[in-house]
Amino acid sequence: MLKRTILLIALTAPALGHAAVYQCKVNGQTVFSDRPCGDNAKELDHKPAPAIGGRFDTGTDAEFYEPETRQRSKASDPCPYINSTELRRLIVQNKIKRGMKPDDVRRSWGSPSSISTGDLTQWAYHYTGGSANYVYFRNGCVVNWSGYYR
Repeated sequence: MLKRTILLIALTAPALGHAAVYQCKVNGQTVFSDRPCGDNAKELDHKPAPAIGGRFDTGTDAEFYEPETRQRSKASDPCPYINSTELRRLIVQNKIKRGMKPDDVRRSWGSPSSISTGDLTQWAYHYTGGSANYVYFRNGCVVNWSGYYR
């Protein structure tokens, strides 16, 4: 008996999922029902959701978001492009890289102890104990750096 009941449920369950849906107006309001709800009842044509991996918008004119493409670096920008994720990683790790701009170096290492200008701009970082780091800029970009450690 139990096997017959399970078989009956298994065979009728899909039919329950595909039941008709009716739409009609009752007292000026739209009502949806599983049975006709009045003389003006209209059976809606609906399909079950597609199988896993299907698309719900099949057959529609869906518009998909596409972010605008950005230029990696402007022709007027002398510094090579460093993507924002790499730049954030460098700053968090207190590291610098060729092509970084002065603001990026300041965010990574802090303000310099002194600045010397000339053909190259040199930022000096002096630490207690006699250690020092130097960053060299040309046209507003890091071109080199060095350190002196005691």
